[in-house]
Amino acid sequence: MAILPNYKDIVDLVKKGSTLEAQEKILELREAAMEVQEENLSLRSRVKELEELLSLKQQVQWEKPYYWTMQGDIKDGPFCQTCFDNDKKLVRLQGGKIGKWICHTCKGTFFDDTYRSPQINRSGVNRF
Repeated sequence: MAILPNYKDIVDLVKKGSTLEAQEKILELREAAMEVQEENLSLRSRVKELEELLSLKQQVQWEKPYYWTMQGDIKDGPFCQTCFDNDKKLVRLQGGKIGKWICHTCKGTFFDDTYRSPQINRSGVNRF
């Protein structure tokens, strides 16, 4: 950004009768003000984004093999490790029967400590 004229310079130009030059300086100031306003909005948006991410990170807890959110004593989840680690998105895992969880977003499969592989009996039917 170029060096901007100050108020005193514009007043001096008006006093000298150089109104066209003064108007040009005022336009420069207006353009600079618009740029500052746009940058301010962009920075505010980025700050809000980062505050939300920080808040989310403070709520999310890792419990192998997935994430949970904690708000006070309330535990919610589980959520996909891959989706959160890569994209900072909390994607709820589906399933849970026999300790097997599936993410429908990244197609990941997670097995927790309660997982037990299906047993095939002699009749060829799976039992859990």
